[in-house]
Amino acid sequence: MKRRSNRMLLFVMVLFMVVSTITAANVYVVAIGGIHLRSNTDIIDYSENVHIQNEILLAKRGDILDRNGIIIAEDVDAYHVYAVLDGRFDETYVSDVEATSAALADYLNAPVEYIRSRLSVSGAYQTYFGIYGRNLSKSQKSELEALGLDGIKFQKTVARNYPFGTFASHLIGFAQAEDENGNGNVLIHGKMGLELGLENRLVGVNGKKQSTVDRYGYVLPGSKVVQVDPVDGYDVTLTLDKGIQEALEAAMFDTRDAFETNKIWGSVMEVDSGKILAWSQWPGFDPNVLNIDDYMNIGSQYAYEPGSTMKTFVYASAIDTGVYNGNTIFDSSPFRMGIKNGQPIRVNKNQSAIAVINNANNKNWGLISLDYGYIYSSNVGIAEILTKVVDTEVYRDYLDDFGFFRPVDTDSIPEVTGSINYQWPVEKLTAGYGQGVTVTMLQMLQAYSAVFSDGTMVKPYVVESISDPKTGNPVYTAETTVVGHPIQEDTAQQLQQLMYQVVYDQKGTGRFYQIPEVNSIAKTGTAQIAVNGSYEADYNLFSVALAIPAENPKIMIYYAFEAEYARNVHSTTSPLQQLMRKITLAYGFTKPTTDPDDNDKPKVFMTSVPFLTNHSLGYADAKCTIAALNCMTIGNGKSVVAQYPLTDTQVLSDQRVLLLTSQENILMPDMTGWSRRDVLAFFALTHVPVTINGEGNVSSQSVAVNTALDASVMVEITLK
Repeated sequence: MKRRSNRMLLFVMVLFMVVSTITAANVYVVAIGGIHLRSNTDIIDYSENVHIQNEILLAKRGDILDRNGIIIAEDVDAYHVYAVLDGRFDETYVSDVEATSAALADYLNAPVEYIRSRLSVSGAYQTYFGIYGRNLSKSQKSELEALGLDGIKFQKTVARNYPFGTFASHLIGFAQAEDENGNGNVLIHGKMGLELGLENRLVGVNGKKQSTVDRYGYVLPGSKVVQVDPVDGYDVTLTLDKGIQEALEAAMFDTRDAFETNKIWGSVMEVDSGKILAWSQWPGFDPNVLNIDDYMNIGSQYAYEPGSTMKTFVYASAIDTGVYNGNTIFDSSPFRMGIKNGQPIRVNKNQSAIAVINNANNKNWGLISLDYGYIYSSNVGIAEILTKVVDTEVYRDYLDDFGFFRPVDTDSIPEVTGSINYQWPVEKLTAGYGQGVTVTMLQMLQAYSAVFSDGTMVKPYVVESISDPKTGNPVYTAETTVVGHPIQEDTAQQLQQLMYQVVYDQKGTGRFYQIPEVNSIAKTGTAQIAVNGSYEADYNLFSVALAIPAENPKIMIYYAFEAEYARNVHSTTSPLQQLMRKITLAYGFTKPTTDPDDNDKPKVFMTSVPFLTNHSLGYADAKCTIAALNCMTIGNGKSVVAQYPLTDTQVLSDQRVLLLTSQENILMPDMTGWSRRDVLAFFALTHVPVTINGEGNVSSQSVAVNTALDASVMVEITLK
């Protein structure tokens, strides 16, 4: 028994020594020769082709949307093109430098010598192509891939896109992608406007992913993957209305064309809520290309002498304190100012005057009432009120009550506060008609909100809500902020009556702002522009504060521009009239126009084409029914991919609206009676070739109704 145990112990010891020897030999061979004995694997080659891959998981910057959910600013995929030069770690690489250089240079619009030099970098694994190969769009990437160039790869990144280009650009601002360390850790940061002001809400936090991969980039089975998910930024919904914003932008282009102007600014705001529906200036810029001439947001950062729109607040102070009688007669001839007890007074021609106040263009209406002093915009009338009706210090206090000379503090919008010269007697009179006092448009919006309402002054705002993109739940929802009650309701009503006469009196300064669709109230302004301490003789600021409808003001417009003086400025009002029409249509201030002599005739009225693209057919049908539009579906898809006319186009309710759902199963409709415009729209949407002969409406078509259409079918349409 003991001998058997000794033999067993000896066997175990021998076996242990053999295994140890083999293991040691294997380790030695692997260490020295790099060969694994059992598998005959070259360990050096294996280890050189296995590495740790660190991948940046890009966070999405929050979208900026208008009040209806239409995207104003968004992240889009972009691509940096690069070339693999070393075939040891990739299956494909650039083997033909000359051919690749020629093809890339042609597509990237780059010098071929530059591309060749990048492809010839000695010892490099891969190379990029500077500005020529950065931020390619998805379609550009596809086109470049179609060239079939070996070794040409793409690094996915992200860029900020603004679908509408020049669109409230100085308000929205812009953001840019940054990769500070050059390692692909890209984040888009705001640089201007709301993009900058709301940076902490919009910006995301990138994630990361670490994994062990082989030479071809495949994750090794069984290896550990460490991942930290990115955190996307919040979405921001603004109070802006795309249709009204575009109408304001269009008005500015029309003003630019009508007058030799180098500066225009304006805004549209809801009176009761303070919601800013539109905000713009000219020149603007396209944030996609950053063609910026001036970074200043004129509406909040430009303090200017407003001129006669300030007269409203003189009248407000007199009416609100109970000392105003609109029937009081005054002499509208030049006001000769003297001083008594340190206060300004009116002196006659036989007395010495230290200043003379004239009406614009030296107008003299003789003896008129104080009411007509406002309607005609008399500077002399203001001097009369501030010397005989209301104390100048009372007026000064009302300016503070209306929020001038202090920040409005609207949603991180940068602003200046303006100023007032109010030391000397003459300054106390000129401030009444907007000279020697500077304000911003933002302050004017706030102050006039009290005038156009019941005396309640609200803060203008532009951020409607901020929400979590994953849940859709709001993390911030704006509310109307009442900042004061500078005047009583009766005062506001009396001011509105005066402003009504500004528009509808035959000599009112705002009479050319009338449109048949809706009644309006307004106060116009014309001011000389101070340059280097003196006023320009022939260069003025023209402005208007206007609200609709007159009976119960809901929407206000403030609009201003600087141009050479012209007597027709406040009579050439078509740019603002078109904007007013857009607003009245959007808010339903207009009434349907029908033929009273034909009750059986369908009611036809102006309406606005809704946003139907990317919506389901059910949604589109419902919207068409509500808008009383004649909508026609093209194709067999389940959602709308394109539409004609475009969103917010003003049309008659019986106009044909075409909704493309797919490029398949397109059938020839009966086009009898169609207009040339509708025919062109149909074939533009479907990409089917067509020839149109004649003028008028469709009388015949070469292809039968319900025939399948595609690019191979040529359709001939005859109009008569």
